[in-house]
Amino acid sequence: MDQDIIELFRKHIEKQCSAAELEKVFLILEAGSYPDELDYALTQDANKVIEAGDDIGKWNQIATLNVHHKLITAITDQKKAVNPKRPSVILKMASISAAACILLFFGWYLYNLNTAGIDRKQYESDIAPGKAGATLRLQNGKEISLNGLKAGVIIKDNQLSYNDGSGVGLDAKASAKEIYTANTAPGNTYMVTLPDGTQVWLNAASQLDFPSHFDGKNRMVSLKGEAYFQVAKDKLHPFIVEARGMQVKVLGTHFNINSYADEKITKTTLIEGSVQLNSSSLRGVSTEAILKPGQQGTLADHGTLVVSEVDTTLAMAWKNNKFIFENNDIQSVMRMVQRWYNVEVIYSGPLPDAAFGGKVSRFSNVSNVLRVLETTGGAHFKIDGRKIYVSK
Repeated sequence: MDQDIIELFRKHIEKQCSAAELEKVFLILEAGSYPDELDYALTQDANKVIEAGDDIGKWNQIATLNVHHKLITAITDQKKAVNPKRPSVILKMASISAAACILLFFGWYLYNLNTAGIDRKQYESDIAPGKAGATLRLQNGKEISLNGLKAGVIIKDNQLSYNDGSGVGLDAKASAKEIYTANTAPGNTYMVTLPDGTQVWLNAASQLDFPSHFDGKNRMVSLKGEAYFQVAKDKLHPFIVEARGMQVKVLGTHFNINSYADEKITKTTLIEGSVQLNSSSLRGVSTEAILKPGQQGTLADHGTLVVSEVDTTLAMAWKNNKFIFENNDIQSVMRMVQRWYNVEVIYSGPLPDAAFGGKVSRFSNVSNVLRVLETTGGAHFKIDGRKIYVSK
């Protein structure tokens, strides 16, 4: 069923829907009943267009991906103003087009307003955003470059295939239990479906170690970097993630783990269900906690486990193809930039001491991200090749 909805939206993007299908698109948007996989699938479609160098097609698809949640509000308002009864499909689609034009116009207006007076010469050397891609290393040391134009890779019955059913171009069937390693380089993301059906979205510069099939009492994997997990339910076999001193144990739920080695803390953010956290710091102190939805467990190398209420949209921003900064210092912001754009960050002079905030699409070139940051007045940037110079 989820795949049918994804294909329906693809037809909508390509303007191939019948009147009945357009009606269904509207109903899905209005009810908010689209599957979690929709944004990811459409993102992969956008990546394909980016690869082909079709800028117009890219922006059409990205606009559809990023504003369809907002359009329904504008459409609903127009429905009330035009007719208390439900409008025809033609009126709905006209409303969608009008709302899209309004949003794109205001986006253009705000963009130019925010960047007025900024010297654009410093951004003449621009850097494109990251894209889908990963490598899968088998236990025998052989590495497979996973196709970035596919939606993801599936490991099932000791065999590898892409989400569309096509092969990976290599006979990679495991004759016995093996440990696989999925790696995303800086500037890459990828989705991996594990042998039990668990889906894992890997952020840039991340690594996931997992078996070719699960057996025994627990389903064990290991993470370095950041990933979002949708764990397949299995009450008899807990799913356990080892991540830089933190152990996350679940039966079936949705959560995000940020465990980059260059961050001061490891964070697990729960979106749905519940998880049990166990930790052991470098001082040998062990702690345990249960997370509820909307909570985050953090662990510093020399500290204990701390649980707090958080805004989960911040933890989920990367998966939703956004940068969201909220009172971040310059170094934490630039670490995100460094991973996604695969750049070297160089600080010139004293560090900017402002707290940075803002929101920008991860589909944007790096110059757009830097402009958002520069509007705070706390930092200045210069791009030289794949180096970004930061000054106060």
